[in-house]
Amino acid sequence: MPNNQSNEPLHQEISQTLGDWAARNGVSQDHIVTSLQQDLAAEENLAIWAGMDPFEYLPQPHPRVGSRMFRWAKTVANLRNVIVFVPVAITWEAVSQATVSFAKFVEKNNATTVNFLEFWQNGYDILSPFWTIGHIASLDFVIIVGVIVLSLASNFLNSKGSGLNKIEINQIESDRLETALALKMYLYAMREIDKTNVNEGIASSVSALLTATSGLAKTAKQLTEVINQLKDGVPVINEFGNKVGLESAKLVNQVATLSTSLSDINSSITGDLRDAVSSATLGLDLANEGLAVSTQSIRKNSLAAENEIKSLQALIKKANRRR
Repeated sequence: MPNNQSNEPLHQEISQTLGDWAARNGVSQDHIVTSLQQDLAAEENLAIWAGMDPFEYLPQPHPRVGSRMFRWAKTVANLRNVIVFVPVAITWEAVSQATVSFAKFVEKNNATTVNFLEFWQNGYDILSPFWTIGHIASLDFVIIVGVIVLSLASNFLNSKGSGLNKIEINQIESDRLETALALKMYLYAMREIDKTNVNEGIASSVSALLTATSGLAKTAKQLTEVINQLKDGVPVINEFGNKVGLESAKLVNQVATLSTSLSDINSSITGDLRDAVSSATLGLDLANEGLAVSTQSIRKNSLAAENEIKSLQALIKKANRRR
């Protein structure tokens, strides 16, 4: 029960993450998403979901901004494809109107020398000014310019849509992978225990143990180098201790001699001078004792350091043999 309580915040966070992702990408009504949300809310069938790969079963959202540009480009292209035939239709209708009107003109003016093109250009109050060749040519020009503009607009919208699609697809895929990874990590602990899972756990533990052993071996090697350096310094320390001991012994002898001399002097003097000599003699005796203690301490510490270094070397050798 405490384990379930500790997992409750993570459970709610995963449910919220999945819901937000589905709402952002317009897949809230997808059957897989709704089923997973229901099972997360009821905390049921999670072991089944853990056995599947969310990188595969999560739906693939479609880009929307780029798709909108493509729809506009398609509409513009369809409009262009229709308009491109308008000049042809208008021109042929103008030819038809001019032919009928020219026939009427010739019927009324048998002796006329006006040819068809001249009549089509002027109309002679029989052909409507709209259908004259000059007006039709101007109208066709305007329509063809419009077709060119529509072609350019269609190409621009297609290119813009492709660029937006690439950016949006990258964002969508990144968002999808992030959500799938969160689901994978959460559901991993919900898997049913089987031989495969146990083997994976053992393999992970062995890998961690090998890593730790490798780190321990490196540390032991470094410690060995340090101890070897310390070991090289032990003879120097011992030699120094011996020299200090010899010098201390000499100094003790000199102090003893001086103390004896002061004692002899002390026996032959009186008064304040005798008290001063007695104090000096007592001080020399104390100094002699201190020097003796210091000498003995130096020798003991040198020996202790050598023993500690030897103990560390023995421990490292044992650890290396066990590894």
